[in-house]
Amino acid sequence: MQIVLCLETRSSSKTDYRYIKSAIDFYYVERSFKLTPVYAKSKSELMHCEKRIRAYENNYPEKTVVVFCADYDHDGDSSLNERLERYCASHSYDLVWMNKDVEEVFLNHHIPKDEKQQASFDFLKRKEKILKAIKTLDIARPLSKHPASNLLIVLDKYLRRKA
Repeated sequence: MQIVLCLETRSSSKTDYRYIKSAIDFYYVERSFKLTPVYAKSKSELMHCEKRIRAYENNYPEKTVVVFCADYDHDGDSSLNERLERYCASHSYDLVWMNKDVEEVFLNHHIPKDEKQQASFDFLKRKEKILKAIKTLDIARPLSKHPASNLLIVLDKYLRRKA
């Protein structure tokens, strides 16, 4: 199986990927699947990744599942968030929300934009300790709580958690 992760981060920074891949490695049994990131650059660009998704699907002989990971951000994004939900539903893609953003979910506080890259590297140094303590990754309704994410709930459909 291949999991295509569509992320709103840039390929040059890979910040969201560092957090999500670390969670996958920490919570799930040794990898017997291919993890393929697609970097969209921004949330608004997530819905323009179809060509890359199809290319990855066509070049992989086994089943491919597509998981979109997006920051919920703030109420001013509600129109974009609703469009993203409809887009994922219409394509049968899974949608993981990070409420309000990936840094708040994993680090429990807001990180200024110019510090996000360094914060993700700092996270990697302490990821085991942070991931052992984190309680925000398996929230069934992540938009009703802050910080919260449904990351593990979505991945549980495809992967087996460690005992």
